[in-house]
Amino acid sequence: MALSGSIEKIYTAQEVVDRALRRIGVLGAGQSASGDEFTDAAGLLNDMLKTWSMVGPNLWTLAEASVTLVSGTQEYTLSPRPRSVENMRIAVDGVERLPLSPWSRNDWDRFPMKTDTGQPIKYMIDRQRTETKVKFWPIPTFSGEVWTVPYSYERVWQDVTLPAHDIDVPQEWFETVIYCLAARCADEWQIESPTSQRVRERAKELYDLAMTFDRDGDVRIEVVR
Repeated sequence: MALSGSIEKIYTAQEVVDRALRRIGVLGAGQSASGDEFTDAAGLLNDMLKTWSMVGPNLWTLAEASVTLVSGTQEYTLSPRPRSVENMRIAVDGVERLPLSPWSRNDWDRFPMKTDTGQPIKYMIDRQRTETKVKFWPIPTFSGEVWTVPYSYERVWQDVTLPAHDIDVPQEWFETVIYCLAARCADEWQIESPTSQRVRERAKELYDLAMTFDRDGDVRIEVVR
């Protein structure tokens, strides 16, 4: 028997909302959420995914970016805004030279020689509500070369704003998202029934499973005796 050869299934926000609402009996087979129903459920979906992102980092949210340094400039805004920065390295003309050491905000505030210049060896992440900045020490000072700082970061999960938008999770999480959204919709709309209770129980099981998936060190070793 031939296999499909496809491993790229993606659910849109509309599909997730429709499936979730069918789980708790708000929609029947083949029906789709109305505009107001979608708006309410999509708001719950975004809130749920933002909450889940706090449990990270997941391997699928890790990414790479780079800051191009300007001689004499100490502070830079990181774009896209990261949820967290894993590491930073200094590179000259595209060749990485050494890793930079992180400083806490407390370390930075107490350090008396912030205006020293030279090749950076330290960085401090200044994470604010709507943007994340980085400060380097010493202040990068150079001429005739291109200095960059490649860095690894955990990206912010993307919001759902339109029905046609894909949800920003891996395939293995699809059922978890649908059931957990269904449980949240049942709570929001005060739906109490044997079906909604089963949905809540299934949602908890799937959530517990998803939270152990795709994290650093999640390879499982089975010892056979």
